[in-house]
Amino acid sequence: MSEDRQAWNRSLFESLTSNQVSRNKYFTKFTNKWFKAVHRRYRRVVSLKREAGRLAAIPDSSCGISNEGEGAIMQVVFKLESPRLGYSRTVTLETYEWEWLQQQQEVQSLLQVKPLKALTS
Repeated sequence: MSEDRQAWNRSLFESLTSNQVSRNKYFTKFTNKWFKAVHRRYRRVVSLKREAGRLAAIPDSSCGISNEGEGAIMQVVFKLESPRLGYSRTVTLETYEWEWLQQQQEVQSLLQVKPLKALTS
């Protein structure tokens, strides 16, 4: 992915997460495949935020990260897991998505319950 497109994706994602762009009002205008892709990724990150909030209350739940790629195309592999629920979810995120996600209270709560660890696999 080119650096221009990555900067554009980041800008749109930040607009969505800061509520500068109304998802409901402008959703029909997201006809461009780039808009749709960023919007889909936004919805996935918001769902990770909700799941982290739920898992924070369940003992032995954890999350972890590992990095893939280099330089401007670095991505983060984020994993939520709860052995008590038999639940595991692994998602590849862009770095700006991880930066936003780790600032959210729900993820911070999970990180405080069990400190962040690097994924081994």
